[in-house]
Amino acid sequence: MAGASMVGTVPLLGPVRALLPVTAGALLVTVTVAGATGGSVVRHLAVTGGVGLGIAAVNGLQFWFWDLLLRAREGQEARARLAATEERLRFARDVHDVLGHALTVIALKAELAARLAPVDAERAGREADEVRRLAAAALDEVRDAVHGYRRVDLADQAAAVGQVLRSCGVRSTVLLPDGALPAGTAAQFAAVLREASTNVLRHSRAGWCRIEISVEDEVARMTVANDGAPAVGPDDRSHGLDGLSERLAAVGGVLAVRHDGDVFTVEATVPVPA
Repeated sequence: MAGASMVGTVPLLGPVRALLPVTAGALLVTVTVAGATGGSVVRHLAVTGGVGLGIAAVNGLQFWFWDLLLRAREGQEARARLAATEERLRFARDVHDVLGHALTVIALKAELAARLAPVDAERAGREADEVRRLAAAALDEVRDAVHGYRRVDLADQAAAVGQVLRSCGVRSTVLLPDGALPAGTAAQFAAVLREASTNVLRHSRAGWCRIEISVEDEVARMTVANDGAPAVGPDDRSHGLDGLSERLAAVGGVLAVRHDGDVFTVEATVPVPA
């Protein structure tokens, strides 16, 4: 059996060039032992070779499966980064669309006012007023764009997070209240949801994730729970969760995290005006 173990483990632990000499040595020892004990050389070789190949196959399968898990985890993290990048690009396109035309017109108007100033001060003044008006309008449009960006529909975002989790092989359940939450509460929960879902993908081997949002007794509550979390892991010391805790505290809310076996839960509560 020692020879079989050597034949089965050398392909995984040793360099490739050592495979042939070690295998030949193990078989030679097997033949020697068979001759010394009066046993069947063929039977001893069959046991050494057969068991050795079986051990090599089992070990190889385990290493292959481990490598597959690592690649799947890398793919999940890449998807999370891609989703964040796509959202940044979307916002950048919105801002470009808002500012591109306005800034072009402002530049042309300002240039015209500068040319008219020495020869027609009255018209130059009108053009300068127009530049001021255009700049104020552009600023309002940018504020509207940012305001719309921050006022993310929480239901849509929760559904999108659930879809991303399912695409990464995580069974997800999303439970939402019947009515819409106040805009401020929805914004707080949206930030917590983004951080919690990112942690699910990056720091756990989750098989399921449950997202639940409810309102009771003038308190809105969001819970994000998942399995596959290590007993002590990055989630416990997440700078993102620390920042969210401070953000919720500023509006009278509370962020709590807890472990129950391999289940990790993030719970955010925010008071809701009556």
